[in-house]
Amino acid sequence: MKWLSFFLFLGCAQVTSLNLKKHQFGILPTKIIWFQVAGLDEEQLALLRFQQNSERRTSFEENICIGKTWNYNLYDIRVPAEVTFLSQITGKKNIKNTCEDAKLRPIWSYLSGNGYQTGILEVGGDSKQSLLALNSCPEEKTPYLNNTYVWVRREPVKNASTFHYVEDVPLKLNEPFYDKSCSGQSCFSNILDDYKSIYSRFRKLSQKHLFIVRDFSYLKALEKGDFKAAKKILSDIEITYSEALALAESSNDYLILLTTGDSRYVEMPEKGKEWFDFEKMGVGAKVKSKKLTNLVLASGARAENFCGIYNDSRIFERILSGPKQQGLELKIINPFK
Repeated sequence: MKWLSFFLFLGCAQVTSLNLKKHQFGILPTKIIWFQVAGLDEEQLALLRFQQNSERRTSFEENICIGKTWNYNLYDIRVPAEVTFLSQITGKKNIKNTCEDAKLRPIWSYLSGNGYQTGILEVGGDSKQSLLALNSCPEEKTPYLNNTYVWVRREPVKNASTFHYVEDVPLKLNEPFYDKSCSGQSCFSNILDDYKSIYSRFRKLSQKHLFIVRDFSYLKALEKGDFKAAKKILSDIEITYSEALALAESSNDYLILLTTGDSRYVEMPEKGKEWFDFEKMGVGAKVKSKKLTNLVLASGARAENFCGIYNDSRIFERILSGPKQQGLELKIINPFK
């Protein structure tokens, strides 16, 4: 019996793959790149997969783990994306979408005490969807985005600091920078341009860091029924995500995470000719109701934590908790305590 137990343990310790891909279990992520994309659902990947009578595999399909989260909280069913995203970064279900939410401790406040730097790139969100809204809550003595670097892809507000991807991107704590290429509803730069420019400089600040890309522009294009714009935005995000995945393949301490909020059901064309017309003219698809679940994709360190179905608020603890790096242990611990 003793030898049988030994061989059983040995067999478990040698598990090095997940979803038929090479994977090391229990690795602590010291570099986290987290995409929060409003409106996205896995079936919408067909916008990129089926093109010009051909088929290609997207970077979203290269993930080690896929999960689903429930899109509700203590107050509402089918909550808006900004509520979901806040629930994910605080681990709380009691999001009210008011200044009361500023009392909820975000993930970067836990990480900063352990040497992590946090950068946030916001894309397309309005003033209510932006985390900057919580930054200005009058009753809070400490700004919500304290000890973070923030860049906003939106038309600059009056007297705001600005950045441009072809210039040296500024790195200044607790001061939001707006993309000077943005005017009205559009930006001259794209998401990939800004991500590459910002992250290449941000990552040099610390070996331990969290970088969040919050996108609302894709959902806004869907809501307008502008599928050409939605496809272009999704393509930019997909290429950006591919860049992040390449980092995880080169170093085992990267966690690459994509979570969604306010996922929408899109009724796609059913036949090849209809799809051809849809590709050519951007018509023939319809955005339907909000879904009750959101999508989660994960690769790299601790990706195994994100398989399954769970509440949006559980994203928080699945980033922070996992088995010790020394081996596959049953006890789940929080390495940041």
